[in-house]
Parts: sequence; C-alpha cells; structure tokens
Amino acid sequence: MTTRHTKISSLLLWLIFTIVLFSCDFFQTAQQLYKSGLDHYNSADHGDTHDYVGLEKAIADFEKSIKKGFKDRDVFDKLTWSYRILNQDNKNMERVYSLALENFPNDIEFYFRRGDSRKEQKKHKSALEDYNKAISLDTARKYEYINSAFYERGAMKYILGDTVNADKDREIAQSITDHELRTYHDYCQLWK
Repeated sequence: MTTRHTKISSLLLWLIFTIVLFSCDFFQTAQQLYKSGLDHYNSADHGDTHDYVGLEKAIADFEKSIKKGFKDRDVFDKLTWSYRILNQDNKNMERVYSLALENFPNDIEFYFRRGDSRKEQKKHKSALEDYNKAISLDTARKYEYINSAFYERGAMKYILGDTVNADKDREIAQSITDHELRTYHDYCQLWK
C-alpha cells in the first residue's frame, strides 16, 4: 500500500470511529437524553393506541437521563407512564416512584401511584403506608384522586384484617365520590 492509501485508510478509520463514538449516549447530556425520550414518548402516543417500540426507546432514554442526573419531575412521571402503558411493569414503576420521591418527598401523586404499584404486587403493608402518606400530605383535600386514596387505603386495611377502619375509609371515600363504590369483600378479591 502506498503512503497516500495508508493516510486515506487512517483518516477513514478515524472518521468512522468518531461517528460511532459521538452517536453513542456517552456524549449526550442528561437534558438531551430526556428530550430524546420525550420525543419518542410523544411520537409513540396515538391516543388509544401506542407504538411499543417508541415507548421502549423512551424508557431507555429516560432511564439514562436519570442516571446522568436529570431530576425534573416530568422525567419520572413519563417514565412510569411508559412502563404502565408498555406492560404494566409495576416493579419498575415502584422503583421509579421511589427514585422520584427521593427528589420530591412531598409529592402526593407519587405516593398514591407508588401505592398502586405496590398494591398490584400484593405488597399490602407498603401500599398502605403510601396511601397513608398521600392522605396525610393532602391536608386541604385538593388532590384529584383523594377519594381513591381513601378507598385504596381502606382496601389495604381490609386485606390486612382491619375491617373496622377499612369501612371508615370506604365511608369517607363514598362521601366524596359520585358513584357507588364496591364493597371490600368484592373488590379485594383482586389482591388477596
């Protein structure tokens, strides 16, 4: 090979290496990864249907963004919804809500949603603690799902054998909702 061919080959190899290196996530900032995840998330949402490949890409980008230090509330919210839509992955949802609560320790919705993910995994005591926390944080009773928080807390109490206090929570929930709530005997069959 001539010197000219060697230089061209070296330059071409360097160019390929540079393109590969810069196309990987290593050089993307946490904000850029979040933005990429948000783009995938938004393009995957078609109302009643979703592009699951797009959601997988969104999850990957959101996870990397968090690992790189991006702590905006929206990244946790979108990541958990991606896991929910994709495959009802309650274990990962619980993990992400726990990370979110490290950064947003007074977030009523994150406690409520983590309680739901724990309930689905039959972690009744942990779910009860989360519903308790959501209710105690919402002193003004303004959270849009406060009736559900009372009802779900009562369901966990019922499952754990505290039927008297479970019924009290159901009565509170019933007083602030506009439809008839199922009895715990019926409803709690789903999580026993």
